[in-house]
Amino acid sequence: MVSPLSAWPWENLGVFKYLLYGPLAAKVLYSWIYEDSIKDLWCLHILVICALRGLIHQLWNSYSTTLFLTRNRRIKQEGVDFKQIDREWDWDNFLILHALLAYMACLIFPSLDDLPLWNPKGFITLLFLHVTVSEPLYYWAHRYFHEGYLFTHYHSLHHSSSVTHPYTAGHATFLEHLILCVVIGIPMAGSIMMGYGSTSMVYGYVSAFDFLRCLGHSNVEVVPHEVFNKLPFLKYFLYTPT
Repeated sequence: MVSPLSAWPWENLGVFKYLLYGPLAAKVLYSWIYEDSIKDLWCLHILVICALRGLIHQLWNSYSTTLFLTRNRRIKQEGVDFKQIDREWDWDNFLILHALLAYMACLIFPSLDDLPLWNPKGFITLLFLHVTVSEPLYYWAHRYFHEGYLFTHYHSLHHSSSVTHPYTAGHATFLEHLILCVVIGIPMAGSIMMGYGSTSMVYGYVSAFDFLRCLGHSNVEVVPHEVFNKLPFLKYFLYTPT
């Protein structure tokens, strides 16, 4: 029996799952063609952000598999086998989930359309909320998913990949990515509710979050070990593949 929220609602749709982006694309096209301007601008932002996040994963994947650049810094020397490629084929399910939840947020809170392009205070509050709330929440949630029932029925899927690479970062169950939505959402929602939110803050945060997750799963050590020999305390602040 499948555990609750372990399967993705659209996992049987195959490539047709991308039609779930349809309402967003339709709104953008309708506004552009018939209204001379894009009124629901966040529909366009959501699509662009999803494309950008997919590009970040693809670029990291290309880098990690370019052996003439990475051969001497690979943590595991063996390659990714075809079974793992098949298991991780739908690694981008989380992008669809985040897009749908973001669209719901835009419908519930139309004031998001009034966010400025830039607000430096937003980055400060974002960083504060990430360090004080999201990081501890993510740490403890991750620890619980490594124990007993949660590991066996959920997180073991992620660990079924013996050689990690950037797409492994997105390879997890529906429940895990729902929790990840909360982790990512708290700093952004908090900054916006304080009145410091901005469009660049949203773009920057989700891009940085994905960049670091791809780095961590790249199987290529990009930080020289000499850095940690000289500055041992950095291991508590810097996330690396090792």
